[in-house]
Amino acid sequence: MSLIATVALSALTLNAQSTIFGGEVISPPNMSHMEAAKYAQTEHTFLTSRVAAMGGAFTALGADLSSMSINPAGLGMYRGSALSLSMAYDHTRSTNGTAARGVGKGDFSFNQIGTALNLYQSSGTLASVTLAFGYNRVADLNFRNSAMWGGGEVTIGEFFAEQMYGFNPSALNSSADPFRNSNIYTDEWGGVLAYQTYFIDPALDQNQTFLNNYYVTGVPLENKVNSLLNVESNGSVGEYDFSMGFNFANFLYLGATIAVQDIQQEIYYSYEESYTGATGADELSYTRYTPMVASYGSGVNFKLGAIVRPISALRLGIAYHTPTFVGLTRDYRTYMQTEFANGDAYGANSLTSSYTYSYNSPAKLLLGASLSLGNKAIISVDYDKVWYGNMTMENRDMEEAFAADVANDLGTAENYRAGLEIRPIEQLYLRAGYAYYGTPFNKQTDRYNDDGYPFYGTYKSHSNNFSLGAGWRFASGSSLDFVWTLSRAHYTNSVMYYYSYVDADTSITVAGPTMPNTVHSTNNFGLTYSVRF
Repeated sequence: MSLIATVALSALTLNAQSTIFGGEVISPPNMSHMEAAKYAQTEHTFLTSRVAAMGGAFTALGADLSSMSINPAGLGMYRGSALSLSMAYDHTRSTNGTAARGVGKGDFSFNQIGTALNLYQSSGTLASVTLAFGYNRVADLNFRNSAMWGGGEVTIGEFFAEQMYGFNPSALNSSADPFRNSNIYTDEWGGVLAYQTYFIDPALDQNQTFLNNYYVTGVPLENKVNSLLNVESNGSVGEYDFSMGFNFANFLYLGATIAVQDIQQEIYYSYEESYTGATGADELSYTRYTPMVASYGSGVNFKLGAIVRPISALRLGIAYHTPTFVGLTRDYRTYMQTEFANGDAYGANSLTSSYTYSYNSPAKLLLGASLSLGNKAIISVDYDKVWYGNMTMENRDMEEAFAADVANDLGTAENYRAGLEIRPIEQLYLRAGYAYYGTPFNKQTDRYNDDGYPFYGTYKSHSNNFSLGAGWRFASGSSLDFVWTLSRAHYTNSVMYYYSYVDADTSITVAGPTMPNTVHSTNNFGLTYSVRF
């Protein structure tokens, strides 16, 4: 049974028999509800430098090409045409509560490019019409993480041994083509590799007869387990936007966007174990397990927005983003290597599995207000509501389990943003901002988390973003804007592997080490060049 089905079943009821398994290095092959939520956790940090510097609080502001991704009604603020290009350098440092040092990853990125074309200007009721199209990066998925534990008493070999219970060894040999066996699920491939590399062996009775499809690990119970996890992720979520903005009498602004999302992520895991006290010739001294998953796909959503300007200094904005209708392909493969105290070494690869999923990500409502203090300053605030609890899966074989997991774990997130822009002299703009992006988890999940309920992996719960920036407008009408953003994203704790089996007579639990209190701190340095014509 796959992870999604087993966790959904166990969350609903603990009946006479239940099985749960998963964890950080076991769950990668599964497209869970948490994977869908991850790609929906978009931010306004990676857009134009002006927007990012003001904390992304732009629902009620406009005349910026990032309005296409936030509130397309802001395009109606343009008095002419414009073109902008944004580049950035991101450096993410990850820390957690284990003995491992924090690790960093730096990348240059392409944040935004776009143009707004003013098609119509008039002194009548319809004052202007603006067409815009471009690209905006809405989520960054680049990071490295590392965790280390020493002196453990449980090995991942025990997990694989329990997971393979019931399979005859003849089905696990490479000659039996186990990775094409429909009775062996993709998230059980690690157990197959464990058998093929002698990490687990058939359990034998005193007559050396195979004991009823049981397996045991080659790590003696008295040996201590030292574990190391390294994770590297590469990717992003971007949007290609096609927008229209309308200005009615400089009072009401309306806009609409068709957004096509591009989702790309590759994650490489390396989980290693070494064993203190491994001296016997047939004892394991080292194991390495390296799952890799690549997710790539596209989605489409629609954004509708309005801004009213009751007085010249005040703007009130509202926007609605429909669910994103996503088609995502997920490729998975894994490798295992074992070394023994006598120098023997073994390695085995899985095949690559590929499966395409169709799901709907959450809808979002944005509210905003801004106040201009003459031509010297602007204060802007935003509030968002995101309905993660309404996500649905379109694959029929996963629809019910996905819905149960969403109802059990996810709720409604609330986001807050605020920004300030000051104009001390005619050409110079100074900016500051703050943004809080709230948790997609519901209160029930928070309680499970406190009780040690196994998460599917490490996922972002909330983040705090602080930003500073400056801009210079040249006499020609072009401008150069700079932003520095510090984002501190907090992630759920996660067990490396977890197995639980309960029936009327038996209760078995195998739990690996936990990675707690993970924080990704990202310094983003962005630069935007804009020209108006």
